[in-house]
Amino acid sequence: MDFQFKGFYAGRMNDPEQAKPVPENKLIAYVLPGVSRDMAKTIRPCKPSREWMDNTPGQFAYRCIPLTSANTMGWEILNPVDVELSWSGMDDGDQIEVKSVRDPFAPGPHFGSGTVTWYLPFLFRTPPEYGLIITGPANQDKQHIVPLDAFVRTDWVPFPFTMNWRITMPKTTVKFAAGDPICRVLPYPLELLNNMELELHDTQEDPAFMRKVKDWEKQRQVDYQNQQKAEQKWAAEGKKPAMKDLWNSQYAKGRGSDAGAIEHQNIWKCNEPVDKRK
Repeated sequence: MDFQFKGFYAGRMNDPEQAKPVPENKLIAYVLPGVSRDMAKTIRPCKPSREWMDNTPGQFAYRCIPLTSANTMGWEILNPVDVELSWSGMDDGDQIEVKSVRDPFAPGPHFGSGTVTWYLPFLFRTPPEYGLIITGPANQDKQHIVPLDAFVRTDWVPFPFTMNWRITMPKTTVKFAAGDPICRVLPYPLELLNNMELELHDTQEDPAFMRKVKDWEKQRQVDYQNQQKAEQKWAAEGKKPAMKDLWNSQYAKGRGSDAGAIEHQNIWKCNEPVDKRK
């Protein structure tokens, strides 16, 4: 993977000493030098759907709005080629067999202990107040392998990072198809956690809020009963419900959201990448 790193630093030699600042609300992804194909097609806004959620009875999993909302947070990077991976179970060295066509961004062993590494074709920069949370795709499990989460200070680090997964079952083949999402990037405020304080309180301290809690629970039971009746009707008609039919709760409709500072939305709508390359 040295070719794009060498090209990256060779290009920097002709740059002004002062790097261009990243504008507010911008996430910059530099395409590494030496990449021959259109990398713009390998990164996209995260999608709301999941195959396992599609296959739940009546697609009931989509009725959990917080679950579906998490699916859409951030941008995901796609695997470039079909690949088969198998770990010997040994911790030392490169004890992973990789079967794929030759590609500079195909995964391979790097850290040992069953860890598989994707070298990503992008170098990310965020505004000064943000870093990037790096995860696998939200709520998308894969048998015998798990994504490893990370946080990168993309506000200042001038180097690409990798995406890593860990194989959990030795001597078992794990497959990734070309186009499978393998990495999610999510901007996160650097000072938020350090400045946030967690406090414990008794429920009787805020009677007005607890009345809202009780009213919400009553309406929730009504919505649940109506949903059951709708499911029975769909089953009798052999109908596959649309997303709008599943999202019929007070949470989905944002009842009471006027109390919040930000307008309620069920899913996030991250912008499509804009190719600014010349």
